[in-house]
Amino acid sequence: MGAGEGIGAHGAPGGRGGFPGLGIVGIQESDDPCHWERISQPWEVLATPLGVGPFHNRKTFLATPNCILYHESFASRLKVQALSPEGMLAFAVTVRAGSRTSWFGRPLHERGLPATLPGGAEAVLEAGQEHIMVLIRRTLLRQHLSSERVAALERAAYSRLLPTSAETLAGLGTWLMGLLTRTHGAPEMLRHPAAVATLETELAIGISGALSLREGGRRAPPSLRRRGFDRAIEHIRRADLANLETDALHAAAAVSPRTLEYAFREELGLSPAAFVRRLRLHALRRALLASALGESTVTELAFHLGFTQLGRLAGAYRNRFGESPSATLARPYRDEAPRLWAAEPNRTSDGTRIAARG
Repeated sequence: MGAGEGIGAHGAPGGRGGFPGLGIVGIQESDDPCHWERISQPWEVLATPLGVGPFHNRKTFLATPNCILYHESFASRLKVQALSPEGMLAFAVTVRAGSRTSWFGRPLHERGLPATLPGGAEAVLEAGQEHIMVLIRRTLLRQHLSSERVAALERAAYSRLLPTSAETLAGLGTWLMGLLTRTHGAPEMLRHPAAVATLETELAIGISGALSLREGGRRAPPSLRRRGFDRAIEHIRRADLANLETDALHAAAAVSPRTLEYAFREELGLSPAAFVRRLRLHALRRALLASALGESTVTELAFHLGFTQLGRLAGAYRNRFGESPSATLARPYRDEAPRLWAAEPNRTSDGTRIAARG
């Protein structure tokens, strides 16, 4: 979605809905990791439950054309591998983190502010984890901040964990929760472009102002592995998932296959080929869950995503999700939760239009 386009309003089950205009507020509730993946746009997430206990995620959110802000909590432990949103800086203000919560393998009890530029991301979220996510378009930051300040923010985000005091994190959390409360209490403000612009400016300037950033410095040159990883992730983001081949991925990364293998294992804990296979498996599961029973078959959806060995697929699918593809397709499903980013709400991650059940 372009920066100047509006976001349609949707009602939020269990909470306040938005109003027609440029933004949306609402509450998302999800009891299924696959459903959570579907409604987490603009993130492309792969969720792997860890341990025991039922999955539950709750988000209270505000979304405008250039910013997304949400407070979310998790009831059970979860590993997440993701493609972070294109064109946006993302920051995670920890409200409550378990001792095993981590970001790129770094424990979050080591106080800091997780951040990312567009690219690959990996996290383990402990049961009871709470954080506030802030996603801001880089074009908005450039509009309101000096070029030196934007460069300092991007340099800090490249390091992935900004050293930040507990006092600063607490202050950020209080301010952001207040902004969410204000917009949920008066969602009619989102009908008005001037009000939406004010909210976006407040977020951009507020996040920057809360952080102690050294301006004027230069980012250390990224390692060969990091450069190859970033180029490979960009290729994955733009490729047709059904036809994505590892040879093309290696060529796009412009590093040796061994270097790229090490990079992916360091960043995401998977080889490049395994990560692509997992992306395709999760895309298939989301398509199966959302397809009306009788409208599509497992075979049709599998072929569309490039799977040709259906017996092998069934085994890999069961190992990954604990059920057969046909069991996912047959499961009753009603997708009522509003999307954080409301463009094309009825498309799979590979761009195929699907029909929601109900």
